Amino acid sequence: MKIFIRIAFLGQSFIGTQKQKKGLTIQSVFEEALSNIYNEKIKVTISSRLDSKVNALDFALTFITENKTISLDHLKYYLRRYLSQDIFIKDVRVISDDFSPRYSCLYKEYIYLIQNQKDKNPLLNQFTFTPIKVLDEKKLNEALICFKGEHDFREFATPESKEEKTILTIDDVLLTSQGSLTILSFKARSFLRYQVRFMVGACIRYATNRLTIKEIKDMLAGKTVKYQKLKAEPQGLILKHIYYPEIDIK
Repeated sequence: MKIFIRIAFLGQSFIGTQKQKKGLTIQSVFEEALSNIYNEKIKVTISSRLDSKVNALDFALTFITENKTISLDHLKYYLRRYLSQDIFIKDVRVISDDFSPRYSCLYKEYIYLIQNQKDKNPLLNQFTFTPIKVLDEKKLNEALICFKGEHDFREFATPESKEEKTILTIDDVLLTSQGSLTILSFKARSFLRYQVRFMVGACIRYATNRLTIKEIKDMLAGKTVKYQKLKAEPQGLILKHIYYPEIDIK
């Protein structure tokens, strides 16, 4: 029996989502919690590998067990009691055996929050980036729209290996404003490691006159451009939604 768990979490308490030798991760705390609940060793499969301090409004994991004595309602109850308040359990359900939390999604949507005002609100610091000076939203958007479509994102990521495919498609990008926040949105089926943070970094570099649109387009065409890369701070990044046709189509 494969069980699907959907969560949201605050990333400040974790060094990422993938299990590591030391430190709390989403995978490690769920494996510990589930192993104690079921009194057997449980291995968890996660939907995405997120960096330390990155937040998620939507995140998924699955595990397999033959123990059917614990109902889904009780499992949700036990998890909410066992886990820290930095994790919220949104949904627990039995899923098909061939479902993958990583590969069964149609798309993922990330947003990046910039506290774009002179007077900073410290209460927003744990999930926003706060630039020294207010950034020009028009210039941010000019850079942002360059990333829509199919491009070679090797210069805007850290590929896992030389063989990893770096030509990907960004389905949509969008800049919106909500009060003091400037929000950059990215929608695609998959992303490379650090890709969103490097794309945001390039937008910031352009907005501060340290990069040109031509240089961004040259890099997206596979050319190497010498400039001081910026990997945007992790706490501003939020995994907003993972769309699973098997679950989300009603």
